[in-house]
Amino acid sequence: MAPHPSVLRRLVATGAALAACAVIAAAPAPAGAGEPASLVDPATPAGVQPLGAGARAARALVFSDEFTGSTLDTAKWTARDQERTEASRTDGIRWWYKPGNVRVIPANGGNLAVDLTRLAAGQYAGGRVDSQGKFDYTHGTIEARLHTPYATDGHLAAVWLQASGGHGTVPGTAEDGAEYDIVETADQADTYPVTVHYDGYGADHKSSSATVAAPGLHSTWYHTYGMSWTPTRIQFTYDGAVVRTITDPRLISRVREFPILSHECLRFADGSLADAPLDSDSTVYVDYVRVWQ
Repeated sequence: MAPHPSVLRRLVATGAALAACAVIAAAPAPAGAGEPASLVDPATPAGVQPLGAGARAARALVFSDEFTGSTLDTAKWTARDQERTEASRTDGIRWWYKPGNVRVIPANGGNLAVDLTRLAAGQYAGGRVDSQGKFDYTHGTIEARLHTPYATDGHLAAVWLQASGGHGTVPGTAEDGAEYDIVETADQADTYPVTVHYDGYGADHKSSSATVAAPGLHSTWYHTYGMSWTPTRIQFTYDGAVVRTITDPRLISRVREFPILSHECLRFADGSLADAPLDSDSTVYVDYVRVWQ
């Protein structure tokens, strides 16, 4: 089935920008011989399991962060400093990931706050943290609970995975590595795209995307987004409900992937950055991220 026109618009608008991700994703993967216990946050409730259908696939918690400290846990995360301006932009906007936009707030159970800031006229910054070189996995369930900005004004919250060794060399398949966009809150409506990018970020780039319903996306403070990944199936969830299922083996990675939490100023996001209030209503708040295998 052909993707919805709005999905095609997003994929065309962001195609050039995806190449910037490849620079980070090309770094070597960790040994992966068994993750140390320190990667499970002691503040994570004992015995906790994912919401909804993904719980059946879970075995043991292998990674978590409840963001209850006062600073980012650098044993788990790296905050990136990188320009992310899309080559295809025609509105004159430039934007970056900036480590200064990443804060840990210990109050009220802890949150990772990723701000939106204006650097100069037509220049903005969001932020990104990822676990590349510190934690990755093959098969399991990832879940993140976060608050997306109430209004989408040219920026969005994102939870995604990238392949630790890059996005493969075999045309036509994600089996040797893919980017999985678990959520990108790009819509002013209560919907968001769930997308798989594969075959690299150059001329061979391919993608599979679906826009899913997300009741209360902008009106309720927190929502939980998940991805349950097995050798034969990937299910994406919103507040525990399955919103997309993939069974095509060509779209299922068989290599190690690492988590990313980010605040993006991507061109395809609805609205205008000029309308963003640049206060707490423009901040992404992450309550927790957890991975089970």
